[in-house]
Amino acid sequence: MQLNEAILMPVCLRYVVDELPVQSGVARRMLLERESMQDATAIEAHYARLHTYLDAIRQVANDVARRNLQFRLQGLKDIRTTLEHLAGGATLDDIELFEVKHLAMLYEEVEKQMKELSLPLEHLRMAEVIGILDPDGLRIGTFYVYDSYSEHLRSLRKQLEQNPSDEQVFVAVQEEELRIRAELSRSLRLYAVDLQRGLLELADADVMLAQAVQTKDWELCLPEVSRDGRLTLTDMWNPEVADSLRERHKEYQRNSISLGEEPTILTGSNMGGKTIVLRTVGLCQMLFLFGFGIPARKAVLPVREKICCTMSDEQSVTEGLSSFAAEIRSLNAIVEACRRGENLLALIDEPARTTNPIEGTALVSSLIEVLRRIGRSVLIVTHYTIDAHGCPCLRVKGLQDGRMDYSLIEAREGEVPHEALRIAETLGIDEEWLSAAHKVISSTAQ
Repeated sequence: MQLNEAILMPVCLRYVVDELPVQSGVARRMLLERESMQDATAIEAHYARLHTYLDAIRQVANDVARRNLQFRLQGLKDIRTTLEHLAGGATLDDIELFEVKHLAMLYEEVEKQMKELSLPLEHLRMAEVIGILDPDGLRIGTFYVYDSYSEHLRSLRKQLEQNPSDEQVFVAVQEEELRIRAELSRSLRLYAVDLQRGLLELADADVMLAQAVQTKDWELCLPEVSRDGRLTLTDMWNPEVADSLRERHKEYQRNSISLGEEPTILTGSNMGGKTIVLRTVGLCQMLFLFGFGIPARKAVLPVREKICCTMSDEQSVTEGLSSFAAEIRSLNAIVEACRRGENLLALIDEPARTTNPIEGTALVSSLIEVLRRIGRSVLIVTHYTIDAHGCPCLRVKGLQDGRMDYSLIEAREGEVPHEALRIAETLGIDEEWLSAAHKVISSTAQ
């Protein structure tokens, strides 16, 4: 899965990606085109590099050098098409030759800045490229077919300057310039691989620096790779929700959770933050697969090939399916993927909530039993009182002295708190409505 697909999932990933302080458009585009990492060794290598960047920018003495590096990276342009033309044997025009010169000069400048920060950058043959495109050694960020490329060109230009209306000389100048561009392109073709690699290196450095800055500024953690398939997040939080609460002068309550290779059931009252827990687990897993810092005090995460989510209204207008039909199809797809042995994390929010409670309870209980037998990591949020078949059960602590406590605690199997009316009271709803609801509950209990 590419990152540009992953940000469409309902786990608040887009917010983190949008807030990443990448300096260049090409680096952001390349980041969005990245595939999720599926190899534990590659993931560990990535986070080792990120740790190096993080150590560098945490040093106060490096702050100016870091800002200078970010400023330089703003000049990185997406010239992949130009470099493809060059590698393919095309003769570059003046604009394309300028783009190549600009890239080579920028690479040398960034290389110097990164050395100041003790950050690695592959040494490429950019000096030779600059020598070809800057024959007078002026180090000016422009390109022109200089007179120094050809005495014949110098002579023709002088003639044209003396007689601007001489069409024959004008044509001769154009032909000589074209010949020089073709010669320059042939010379530069020897460095096409270096230039392509240089563009990728600079874009990668831009992303790595941005991820390090975000990790430092947001106080994220660098995760460990889980070897036993267990996901453990200690004091995790959701950056988007936390920022929204902060704007309203409210504080986010962090949570901890651990998931193994079996379904885990999460229950709790309405407004208990269960869906946020679900989204945050999915967010942390996604960030891990794409090499970001993790919003938690500590994170141990397994490599997953896929994250499956069923959240909010699953109604499919285009296919003419009801909410229930669309949801059941999504749940069945998860079951089938688990049966195929796919290495996935499934996040299921309020399954079968759009049908009657009796059948809904039966569907959820049986779903948990099926997934338990298959043995896959699944987090299921439900309001139903269900048979958890011995699977781990958690619940939101709930109302405590009139205030909501969002911490997760172990629950007895099938335990579902009944706090809807208490929460409704705190919201100040119509007293007659509340009184009638209490009477209905009392009569049902008798």
